[in-house]
Amino acid sequence: MRKNRLIVIVTSLFLIAGVSVLTFSPSFGQGKKEELQKQRDDLNAKIALTKKLINESESNQKVTSSQLSILNEQLKYREQLLRNINSDISGIEKEIGSKESNINSLNSSMDHLKKEYSQMVLQAYKNRSSYDKLMFIFSSKNFNQAIKRLKLTQHYAEVRKRHVDEIVSIKASISQNISALQQDKQQKESLATAKVKEKEEINKNKQDQQLKLTSLQKEEKKLREQQKKQEQDRKKLAAKIEEIIRKEIAEAARKEREKEEAEAKSAAKAGNTSGAKPPVENTSKKPNISAAPEVVALNKDFENNKGTLPWPVSAGVITQRFGKHPHASIAGVEVNSNGVDFATEKGASVLAVFEGKVTSIFNIPGAGQNVIVTHGSYKTVYSGLSEVNVAVGDKVSIKQKIGNIMYDGDEYLLHFEVWKVNSETGVAQNPEAWIKKR
Repeated sequence: MRKNRLIVIVTSLFLIAGVSVLTFSPSFGQGKKEELQKQRDDLNAKIALTKKLINESESNQKVTSSQLSILNEQLKYREQLLRNINSDISGIEKEIGSKESNINSLNSSMDHLKKEYSQMVLQAYKNRSSYDKLMFIFSSKNFNQAIKRLKLTQHYAEVRKRHVDEIVSIKASISQNISALQQDKQQKESLATAKVKEKEEINKNKQDQQLKLTSLQKEEKKLREQQKKQEQDRKKLAAKIEEIIRKEIAEAARKEREKEEAEAKSAAKAGNTSGAKPPVENTSKKPNISAAPEVVALNKDFENNKGTLPWPVSAGVITQRFGKHPHASIAGVEVNSNGVDFATEKGASVLAVFEGKVTSIFNIPGAGQNVIVTHGSYKTVYSGLSEVNVAVGDKVSIKQKIGNIMYDGDEYLLHFEVWKVNSETGVAQNPEAWIKKR
């Protein structure tokens, strides 16, 4: 009889050891969800800005090409937002499935533990007498077996307590999973509502886009005149920049010649005393204005920040991009831009994108003031300013205000360029490759 009780006890212990307890774990996609929420906040801020810029522009009762460009950007942001919402909903659906599966597993484990615990309680009741426990120990064949039986009874009591603790823990885990599941379902419902709203806004944007395009097509003659004037202004700007660069290269060449002449005279003087022939001057050598140590250091700093430079406006939308591309609203017209255009708010400031020295300030009639800041052999150009807050020779720091944007009768627009100067000429760079992506 005592042998049978021993077998039951040992069997119960092995059964307990085999039960796996599932505990609640935090959502595996929490980091991803936070990232998606951050992206949504950023996109909503961009959408709000585009709506504000369009409203400000429409207040003058005019439809402009920039309005269409801003609306195109808004539509792009909304489509990105819709993809973001779909991604978040998909992730939440996976989490809901995972939590439901976890709850089912926990319930199954709970049922198994309860069954085993009831068997343990029943067995403990049958063996509740202290006399039976003592007899179970004293009936041992030898001292070692008695010690083992004593430890077994002690361990059996510990296992019963741990069993209770595990049941309590599983109950808490089920409760946490259910609570998290309810939160996920609520969030999914909220995102589903936002998704429907965003689809409606996208359809409205597309309708507005078509209406503006139709209105602009009716004003094609005026738009062509505006485009022609802008091309002329940009050509004047490019010619001025190239003139400034040629002068800098010529000045560098002059300094190089003076240096070589001084070295030649010094060598000739030394040669007269030693009988050696003076060196022949190399007139074909071109100056490398990027070779000076201080220029090399500035170039490295500027280049190390490629792709991370701040925008020259605190808030804005790019309405015209770098290089050759079709005009946004005039069929058959190709635009070739050395920089990018930023549509921005009334009273917006122009900010230096990197530390440097103001080397040129000039005016283009009808196109506003222009400021060039030099960063080693790189230059940043800020065009379309109503007023300037710096002077030639000033050193500026990153994000320092250098002026205000001019209102051209339709909108507040900053034209921004990046140039690199070599030994022969200047080469326009794509500003979007240098500034931080938004």
